[in-house]
Formats: sequence, C-alpha cells, structure tokens
Amino acid sequence: MTPEEERVPHRIAGFNTLELAAGLIILVLGVIVAAESLTYPFGTLRNVGPAIFPMLLGIILAALGLTIILEGRVSLAVAPAVPWRAILAICASLASFALLIDRAGAYVAIFALIFLAGLADRTFRPVTLLIVAFCLCAFITALVMGFRGIVNIDLLPGA
Repeated sequence: MTPEEERVPHRIAGFNTLELAAGLIILVLGVIVAAESLTYPFGTLRNVGPAIFPMLLGIILAALGLTIILEGRVSLAVAPAVPWRAILAICASLASFALLIDRAGAYVAIFALIFLAGLADRTFRPVTLLIVAFCLCAFITALVMGFRGIVNIDLLPGA
C-alpha cells in the first residue's frame, strides 16, 4: 500500500472533520450573508429590491454548507499535504511583480514573476523560464505598441 492509501480520515461524532470544517465555514458564511441582506429593502414582485440577490445567495450557500456537512458522514476524504514550496513561490512572485512593476518597469517585473513562480515546480528549468519570460516580454511589447494610447504600461523604468 502507498502512504496515501494508508491514511484514514479523522472523524468527530461520525463526521469527517475535513468535510465538517468546510461545511461549517460555508454554512456560517451563508447565514451571515442572509442575515445581512435583511438590512436592505426587499421591494415587491413588480419592483424587486436589493435584498433579494444576497438573500438567495445566502440561502444557497447555507444549503450547500449543510449538504457538505451531511456528505461528511460517508466521506473518506483525507486532507492533502500542503505544498508549502509552491504556495510561498507563487506568493513571492506576485509580491515581487507588484513591487517592481512601477519601480523597475514591466520587463524586470515579468522576469521576476516568471522565475519566482518557476521555483514552485520541483524541476526548476531556468532555460525554459528564460524563453517564457522573453516571449511574454515580446508579447507585452507588441501589445503596448499595437494599442498605443489604450494600454499604458511603463516597459522600462523611468520611461
């Protein structure tokens, strides 16, 4: 047996804890949305008020949460291992892009984004990432040149 097959779900009172937690979060969110919609006017059938959509959304969310909780009675789902490397690499790539786009221009920000996001994969391939970054920079350049005046991105710092 593989390590994944050996894992059994944790249960509380017969409910799968993974399903129970997810269902409770969605159920509570639905109840909050439905309760908050009560502060808006409902209107009439001819002139529907702004409370109808959030009320229906809250009811649907609460029903889905309850369904997930009940499905947890028979579920054998096991929480997967958290891919910390991928999460951290992608968050770092997005943060670097946000910090560099105004200060260093689009080209530097794109290269930082591509290379830091590439660290999420265990088989980091710098040559492939370099080609992807160059192609994306060429596409952005063509986009900015083709739609001059509509797309305003600083490709180079201080430009």
